[in-house]
Amino acid sequence: MKVAKRIERLRALMEQRGIDVVIARSTTDLMWLTGFERVFDTEQAHIAVVTQTACSLHTDMRYSTAMRTRAKDEGIWQIDDERVSAAKFVAAFLEGAGLQGGKVLIDTDIPLALYRALVEENPKVEFVEGHGDILALRAVKEPEEVELMKAAQEVASKSFLEFVDKLHVGMTERDASLELELAMRKNGADELAFANIVASGANSANPHSVPGDRTLQPGDLVVVDFGARLNGYRSDTTRTLCIGQPSKEQLRIYETVKLANEEVRHSIKAGVTGAEMQAVAEAVLAAAGFGGKMGHALGHGVGLDIHEAPLLSPRYDKPLVAGNVVTDEPGIYITGQNGVRIEDCGVVTADGYVNFCGLSHELVVVGGENSI
Repeated sequence: MKVAKRIERLRALMEQRGIDVVIARSTTDLMWLTGFERVFDTEQAHIAVVTQTACSLHTDMRYSTAMRTRAKDEGIWQIDDERVSAAKFVAAFLEGAGLQGGKVLIDTDIPLALYRALVEENPKVEFVEGHGDILALRAVKEPEEVELMKAAQEVASKSFLEFVDKLHVGMTERDASLELELAMRKNGADELAFANIVASGANSANPHSVPGDRTLQPGDLVVVDFGARLNGYRSDTTRTLCIGQPSKEQLRIYETVKLANEEVRHSIKAGVTGAEMQAVAEAVLAAAGFGGKMGHALGHGVGLDIHEAPLLSPRYDKPLVAGNVVTDEPGIYITGQNGVRIEDCGVVTADGYVNFCGLSHELVVVGGENSI
């Protein structure tokens, strides 16, 4: 039933825009449109076409048996594994459907070589450029999707608690990251939602620092950004730890970020814009003397991809809607010194925000009293 409803939503968009055919190639778009679980991997070996009466997915023999098995459940998708190029598959499909001269929606992220091949094989088609049209449909999560994301968060949160107990002075960032990955996999994650960030000392001021050979030292703030992927869906969380007791300035930075996170959490609801939420966080930081010290967007959508629509950023002026799943991740970064980020992920509702993460916002002191 969930796949039928998704196709209905896509077909309604097609009718609204006067589109005859949609071509989908993004793996996560295909995962969402088909509902196939544990079939797709990271290889983009597939292309799909959707009309008002048919859904056909072209793949190869490495995937076709599993796809046909999954497709029987819904009876919506036809699987084609003929050994032809994606462009020739589309041309044959359009000819069979009598749509060689139709309007075909393609996403602007399609590779240039594939676009050129499609144009060459389909000279009468009117290609219409879209940008994230299916992604926009995916931005409103179904209740079942929300439950899958909560499950991924539970795995990540449990793993983080185990990980904190293993941290110690002298451990490298890379070894710490491996401990966290091992914990998530042992606790049931299919894989990481994204590459872990474990950034200590001055590295904590680099928002996307890559774990390296730097060892954890007394007095370090350590930013840990992590997530689990489970049944296709992802979690996203950041907590900042301190190795030993924090200085007064470190604690002031931390408490400011904590306040910004919580002010945003209490402000998010359907109808507010991402730009407005960014302004809420920035105002808290500026009031404490840290204006301009965040430098990145406040948050982003999460789902089958780790970065999806919508955004919480200065340039996102569209209202959030119930069912959006977004992060709330303010930060302060003092170059060469300290960085702090606190990130939660949750679902927007008509009158608020339901945070998936139950981990405490209190600063965790490694080698002291842990407050998690």
